Amino acid sequence: MIHKLADIPINDVLKKYLFIFIGASSLALGVVLFLIPNHIVAGGTPGISILINYFTGIPAGVLMFLINIPLVLMSMRYISKEFAIRTVFSIVVSSSVVDILREYFHVTAWTNDPILSSIFGGIAIGIGLGFIIAGNASAGGPSIIARYIADRMDWKQNNVIITLDFMIVIAAGIAFAKVESALLSLIVVYATGKALNTIISGRPSKKAVHIFSKKAKLLRQHIIAALGKNEVVFEGVSEAEQLLILIIDNTQIRVVREIVKEHDKEGFLVVMEASELH
Repeated sequence: MIHKLADIPINDVLKKYLFIFIGASSLALGVVLFLIPNHIVAGGTPGISILINYFTGIPAGVLMFLINIPLVLMSMRYISKEFAIRTVFSIVVSSSVVDILREYFHVTAWTNDPILSSIFGGIAIGIGLGFIIAGNASAGGPSIIARYIADRMDWKQNNVIITLDFMIVIAAGIAFAKVESALLSLIVVYATGKALNTIISGRPSKKAVHIFSKKAKLLRQHIIAALGKNEVVFEGVSEAEQLLILIIDNTQIRVVREIVKEHDKEGFLVVMEASELH
């Protein structure tokens, strides 16, 4: 979707803000239509805002704004002025849409089923984050905190983000006094990540499979026979004929595993994400 919109012949700056507006609105819809009415917490700033809103009654959009803006100001040394402006625009749009829909139009939940709400709320947020990133901006929250902590503690930024989201999920379980609340929040975080990866990559997720085998050449023949030459995006055997590398769809992993198991019981696979390959 993003890649098709990127081909629209309009001013590049306008295109970035269009992406950010779409993304921020999608994020807000996920929060309003699925999460807040069902007391389900997401990761990041939306999750923190939902928790505080539940106990204080302060509008969630206001909370999103109040939490994010100081973080943006704190991160000014790391980001460009243009990126900061676009990020503030993203925060203002998402915060405003949340409160306009909740406080003025009194929009209710599309579904009261907690599982459906977790899945579709996460998907809406993930799509929103994808468009915001495509507009070269940030939705704020953990990504800014993670950058700050990682710089001072020599930790990986992704690990900090995962830790912060996990803390929010645990907080949801404690705050709502239900294990189910934490489990539902995990579903939201997972769905958000999957939707974000899909919208950014623009293609079905693929796997990079490394096969270590003394019979790599034989396995290569059987894999091509089973999947077809055109289905293997890339394949090659090392000079020592002990390593076979191929890029395949998720659905083909089982077939490859069975081939290895049948023809070389001592061979093994290492499977990694390859969704960003072009």
